[in-house]
Amino acid sequence: MKLNKIVAFACAMIFMAGAMTHANAKNAQAYNEDIKIVKVNDSNFESEILQSKKPVILEISSTSCPPCLIMIPTLISIAKNYSDIKIASVGIDEPGIDRIKASLPIQAFPTFFLIKDGKIVNKLVGAVKEEELLAALQYTPKKGAAKPAKKSRNSPKNLVCKTNGQFNGLKNLVTISFVFGATEIENVDIVTDVFVPPEMSDKREQMIEHVRASGKGEVTPTMTGFRMHIDNNCRFMKAMDMKRTSTYGEMRAGLELQGFTCE
Repeated sequence: MKLNKIVAFACAMIFMAGAMTHANAKNAQAYNEDIKIVKVNDSNFESEILQSKKPVILEISSTSCPPCLIMIPTLISIAKNYSDIKIASVGIDEPGIDRIKASLPIQAFPTFFLIKDGKIVNKLVGAVKEEELLAALQYTPKKGAAKPAKKSRNSPKNLVCKTNGQFNGLKNLVTISFVFGATEIENVDIVTDVFVPPEMSDKREQMIEHVRASGKGEVTPTMTGFRMHIDNNCRFMKAMDMKRTSTYGEMRAGLELQGFTCE
């Protein structure tokens, strides 16, 4: 009897774990559907972008690009509040985008292509404000299209998301952390650990000085390469003017859409 009870208990725990995993997957899917950001690659570029009946803001992003991460709340805001605009994203680190890279003039990240009726009407590079994106799209809201902005409703909590990527051809690990207050994102912290292979170790100091000269946060040597750290109060973060009204669920969905694993 005791053995049967143990087996039954173990089966119940496995079932509950599976149900929780399924529920988490459903929640993530629901968040993605709610913010309506389309992930694009070669297979759906024509149908989602060139044949779109809505004007499109197409973001070309990289997980190793801090301004790309900082732009996620702005894209979420437009996706939530303007139902007649399509927000789409291409991850430059991902497979299946060879034709996109060959056909679009991509030189920096993030790059935004503003597209109407299958044609590029404008292009913006770097972190920009919501109103700049809308102006570059030559967008006039349709009656009832713009939804009134709602204040975030969060229980104060933390979110940590990680992904492996590349930095100028070198492998890295990006960790982005958020502290959510009741109505806004209170703190953002981005750490990028860049791995320099032994055959390139003599160039490490040159790489570090190059990153330091860009002013993008603090840079320190590590045992395996170097670490870039951008915190809430650094000049670079303040200059990006990050929109802070996204909720925990929206930010998690936005980052998972970009290939991050969150906890």
